[in-house]
Amino acid sequence: MDYQRLYDRLAPFYAPAVRLLPMWLRYAQRALEWLPPTGVILEIGPGPGVLLAQIAARYPQAIGFDLSSGMLRRAQHRLRRVGLPARLVRGDSVRLPYAAHCFDGIVLTFVLSAIPDGRAAMHEMFRVLRPGGVLALVDAGIPSDGNRIGRGLARVWALFGDFMSDEAALMREVGLQIVERREFGAFNGIRLVVGQKPD
Repeated sequence: MDYQRLYDRLAPFYAPAVRLLPMWLRYAQRALEWLPPTGVILEIGPGPGVLLAQIAARYPQAIGFDLSSGMLRRAQHRLRRVGLPARLVRGDSVRLPYAAHCFDGIVLTFVLSAIPDGRAAMHEMFRVLRPGGVLALVDAGIPSDGNRIGRGLARVWALFGDFMSDEAALMREVGLQIVERREFGAFNGIRLVVGQKPD
C-alpha cells in the first residue's frame, strides 16, 4: 500500500474528522501527560498538526515528522495561523534523519499501527532518544482481556490496513523500560504505552 499517497488524499478530511470525533483528540492527549517538562520533542505522524500545536505551545523546540507532504502542509498552515514555532520534516519513520540521543521526548498517536515495519521504527525512535528520554504512544490494539467486541474492532482496524502489535513488547525489545501501559476507550480497544530510555 502506498501510505504516502493515501495520507496525502486523506489530509483535507483529517482535521474535520477529528473535530467530529472529539474523543480521539482526548485519547491522543493522554500521551502528552508523560512528556518531560522541558526539552526537544518529536511528534511522529502529526497529521494536520492538532496535537503538534499543543506541543509547540509548551515546548520551544518541537518537531513534526510525517510521511505525508499533504498532512505537513495542513500542519504548517495550522501552526502559522496561531503563531507557534515548530519545525516540520517529511520522511519515513524507519529512517529518522537525526543524530543519536537528540530528543527528550517522542510522541506518536494512532501512528505505529500504520507503519508496516513497526519494529524498525521503534529501533529508530530508541536511537534518537536521549538517555532518560520518554516515548509515549496511543494506538488501537487488541484488548488484553480478550473481550469479543474489542477483538472485533481490532480486526476492523486491520482490514483497513493497520498493523496490530504489542507496543510494550516492541519497546522492551529495543531496550526501553515500560513505565505505563493502560487500556481504555470503547471495549478497551485503545492503548497508552510509555517507555523510558535507561540513563
